[in-house]
This record gives sequence, C-alpha cells and structure tokens, in this order.
Amino acid sequence: MQPHVETAIRDWQQQFEELQTSAADMMQIAFPPLEVLQRPTGCCDTRLQWEEENGEGSGYVCIDDFMQATLQFENVPHAVAGQALDEVFGPSWFDGAAEGVQQAGAGVYYWTDDTNAAEWEVTVLPGGLANLSIEYTNAPDIATLLDSLRIAYEDQGKEDAAT
Repeated sequence: MQPHVETAIRDWQQQFEELQTSAADMMQIAFPPLEVLQRPTGCCDTRLQWEEENGEGSGYVCIDDFMQATLQFENVPHAVAGQALDEVFGPSWFDGAAEGVQQAGAGVYYWTDDTNAAEWEVTVLPGGLANLSIEYTNAPDIATLLDSLRIAYEDQGKEDAAT
C-alpha cells in the first residue's frame, strides 16, 4: 500500500474513534447514569449501560459505525417516560396515543421516522412502568431524549420528596 494511503486510513480511523468517543460523552452528559462498556461490547463499538441502584430501571444505548443510535430501556416509570417523550415530541405523535404518552394506558405505541427509518416504540405496562425501544435514529435525537428523561426523573424525585 502506498504510504499516503496508509496515512489517510490512519487519519480516518483516528477521527472515527474520536467521533465515537464524542458520541459517548454526549450521551453521558445528557444522562449521567450511563456507563461506557469496554470493548468488545457484544454489538456496536460504543455501548453505554444503565441500571438503577434499586434495580427497577435498566437499559443500554449503542452507537453504530454510521452514527445511528439504539436505545433499549426497561422498567422506566410511565410518568417519567411519558413526560420525556411528550416534551420531545408533543402529544399525538405516537400511533394510538392521541393525548400523549403520559396519558396513554397500557399498550404499545409506535412511530416510524420516514426521514431516517428510525423506529420508536413505547410499551406502557400495567403497574406504572414503560419500556422504550428506539432503533436506527441519529445520536443527537437519542441525546435529546436522554436529557428529557433525566429532567423527568429529577421532576419525579421532587414530587416524591414533596409527598
């Protein structure tokens, strides 16, 4: 291989790794409980894990080679998930949730983003919990949702402290 091609490949690899690190930093700034897993992660090169101390909520965020992100969170309080999603999207964005996710009853609510083929699914469980499954969206969209989730968790903590 020609030396200038080798140099170009190394430069590209370095910038790619810096972009992956920057994406992970962005996710942790938006949702500080996320922890970066060491490679190999079992899926994408960059994977961040989250688990509530009380074991109630958990999940992960993966960032693939195309800077698309996947988020899988389980057992998020419905009020928290609903507040965050309704803040980001507004009401009636998800199929079947005309008044917003926060007001939706038990069931599966879905939205597909035609611009990037992202799939957003919220499963509201009986008993006040929800699961979030978001696939193939851009990393800044996931960071936006993570920030809204962090704020919603903080708001719930304030409400719990007041009661």
